[in-house]
Amino acid sequence: MNAAFHRYWTARLVSYAGDQIARTALLVAVFDRYGGAALGLFLLAATVPRLFGPALGALADRFDQRRIIVACDLTQAALYTTIALLSPSLPVLLALVAAASVAATTFTPAGRSLMPELVGPERLGEANARLAVGVNIGFAAGPALGGVLLATAGLTPTLLLDVATFLVSAALVAGLRPLARRGAPIKEPLRAVLRDGLGVVRRNLVVRAVACGFLMLVTFAALDNVAIVPLVRDSLGAGPVAVGLLTSAYGVGMVAGPLLIARGADRIRIDLVLYASLLVIGAGTVLTGLSYAVAIAVAGQALAGAGAGWHNVAADTLVQRHVPANRLGTVFGTIYLFPYAAEVLAYLAGAALLGAVGGRSLLVISGLGVTATLALVVPLLSRALSAERGNTDRREPVTVVA
Repeated sequence: MNAAFHRYWTARLVSYAGDQIARTALLVAVFDRYGGAALGLFLLAATVPRLFGPALGALADRFDQRRIIVACDLTQAALYTTIALLSPSLPVLLALVAAASVAATTFTPAGRSLMPELVGPERLGEANARLAVGVNIGFAAGPALGGVLLATAGLTPTLLLDVATFLVSAALVAGLRPLARRGAPIKEPLRAVLRDGLGVVRRNLVVRAVACGFLMLVTFAALDNVAIVPLVRDSLGAGPVAVGLLTSAYGVGMVAGPLLIARGADRIRIDLVLYASLLVIGAGTVLTGLSYAVAIAVAGQALAGAGAGWHNVAADTLVQRHVPANRLGTVFGTIYLFPYAAEVLAYLAGAALLGAVGGRSLLVISGLGVTATLALVVPLLSRALSAERGNTDRREPVTVVA
């Protein structure tokens, strides 16, 4: 892997860890200061901007992704500095958090669109796996660090640490060489970029298979979030420490899964990695639901986390390989709407199901539903990849031997 990728990998690890530290600290601080209703508003302010993913993703197809990433990092640094130093009232805080979420939503498709430029199409599988390791280390460690820092140093130093991570990330990415633009001319109107990108989402069979799989997968997988605490408290008779262990185990699995496949990711069929991920997530979730001891539940969550890590690597690699480079931003911005929509469905259904069947059965339902996603994804993706191979074969020149 080249030096530019390692630079970007470090930037993502630092920035994502800082983001998780700040998110955890703010969640606790908002709840302590304003109560549960305010916490719901905080989560809403952080989530609603994600719905603008297609339009914000189109920016990555219109402008240099490197500059977008730097601008997003600097914007978030400024916003969190304001929160840290001014301790604003709740309405102002929510507005600042929403603005930071807009920057984060813009960052995500730009970062994913950057990968083919950084490593080339032949190294995408390995690069995505390595990147997932870094991001998931931040995901696993950030919340714990955020809680410790809030308890020992207070909110302002914790948020200023987050600001520092954004500045480090911006400096690292700014040091990358200017990127070559492939495809659409740089002066193409943004509305045309968005229109054409959404057209790719509608027509591209690989994108359709990945998006539909995301919707069904997360609808069932997110039931896990509803069921874990009742399982631990009611069925296993354990306390908050056990809840934390299960959550950490999932994060550790998300690091270990991509790490296991990183070296060979470009030598195996990435669609098979996607199918395996659904089986592993489903099996781990069912094992968690059927567990009779905390240790077994921890193992189940680690297994499910490993599958989730594989799924993210496979989904991103499939899209990067089968979508034109100058439309990746809009496509990624659109595809990642589906998990957020699925989470809403899961939380609405999960609340009702939890009262009816309990945490243990809800986890089993979650795992079986994730596994059943294979019945949707396998035929869709197999048909899409077969069609792509057929088109490639028809485009190959015929050699006539005299």
